[in-house]
Amino acid sequence: MSKQLQARRLEGIDHNPWVEFTRLSKEYDVVNLGQGFPDFSPPDFAVQAFQQATTGNFMLNQYTSAFGSSV
Repeated sequence: MSKQLQARRLEGIDHNPWVEFTRLSKEYDVVNLGQGFPDFSPPDFAVQAFQQATTGNFMLNQYTSAFGSSV
Protein backbone atom coordinates (compact mmCIF):
# COMPACT_ATOMS: atom_id res chain seq x y z
CA MET A 1 0.00 0.00 0.00
CA SER A 2 1.43 3.36 -0.98
CA LYS A 3 1.64 6.32 1.38
CA GLN A 4 -1.08 8.94 0.85
CA LEU A 5 0.21 12.44 0.21
CA GLN A 6 -1.52 15.63 1.23
CA ALA A 7 -2.53 18.01 -1.56
CA ARG A 8 -0.03 20.84 -2.09
CA ARG A 9 -2.72 23.47 -1.44
CA LEU A 10 -2.87 22.18 2.15
CA GLU A 11 0.84 22.53 2.85
CA GLY A 12 1.45 24.55 5.99
CA ILE A 13 -1.99 23.89 7.37
CA ASP A 14 -1.51 21.90 10.53
CA HIS A 15 -4.66 23.01 12.35
CA ASN A 16 -7.59 20.59 12.41
CA PRO A 17 -10.79 22.45 13.37
CA TRP A 18 -12.61 19.23 14.37
CA VAL A 19 -9.93 18.43 16.93
CA GLU A 20 -10.24 21.98 18.26
CA PHE A 21 -14.06 21.76 18.48
CA THR A 22 -13.78 18.52 20.44
CA ARG A 23 -11.20 20.01 22.80
CA LEU A 24 -13.31 23.13 23.40
CA SER A 25 -16.51 21.15 24.00
CA LYS A 26 -14.75 19.12 26.68
CA GLU A 27 -13.14 22.22 28.22
CA TYR A 28 -16.45 24.09 28.51
CA ASP A 29 -18.61 20.99 29.17
CA VAL A 30 -20.99 21.59 26.26
CA VAL A 31 -22.65 19.29 23.75
CA ASN A 32 -20.67 19.14 20.51
CA LEU A 33 -23.33 18.84 17.79
CA GLY A 34 -20.73 19.26 15.07
CA GLN A 35 -19.74 15.62 15.22
CA GLY A 36 -21.64 12.47 16.04
CA PHE A 37 -24.78 12.30 18.11
CA PRO A 38 -25.49 12.97 21.79
CA ASP A 39 -26.15 9.87 23.89
CA PHE A 40 -29.22 11.38 25.58
CA SER A 41 -32.56 12.84 24.58
CA PRO A 42 -32.72 16.60 23.99
CA PRO A 43 -34.38 18.71 26.67
CA ASP A 44 -38.02 19.67 26.15
CA PHE A 45 -37.21 23.34 25.52
CA ALA A 46 -34.92 22.36 22.62
CA VAL A 47 -37.57 20.07 21.10
CA GLN A 48 -40.20 22.81 21.42
CA ALA A 49 -37.89 25.41 19.84
CA PHE A 50 -37.17 23.03 16.96
CA GLN A 51 -40.87 22.34 16.43
CA GLN A 52 -41.67 26.05 16.46
CA ALA A 53 -38.87 26.84 14.03
CA THR A 54 -39.93 24.14 11.57
CA THR A 55 -43.70 24.61 11.72
CA GLY A 56 -43.85 28.41 11.83
CA ASN A 57 -43.11 30.72 8.92
CA PHE A 58 -41.00 28.50 6.65
CA MET A 59 -39.57 31.58 4.90
CA LEU A 60 -37.59 32.36 8.07
CA ASN A 61 -35.56 29.18 7.55
CA GLN A 62 -34.31 29.87 4.04
CA TYR A 63 -30.88 30.81 2.78
CA THR A 64 -30.56 34.27 1.33
CA SER A 65 -29.87 34.66 -2.37
CA ALA A 66 -26.27 34.18 -3.42
CA PHE A 67 -25.55 37.92 -3.56
CA GLY A 68 -27.57 38.94 -0.51
CA SER A 69 -31.11 40.12 -0.11
CA SER A 70 -32.40 43.36 -1.61
CA VAL A 71 -35.35 43.46 0.81
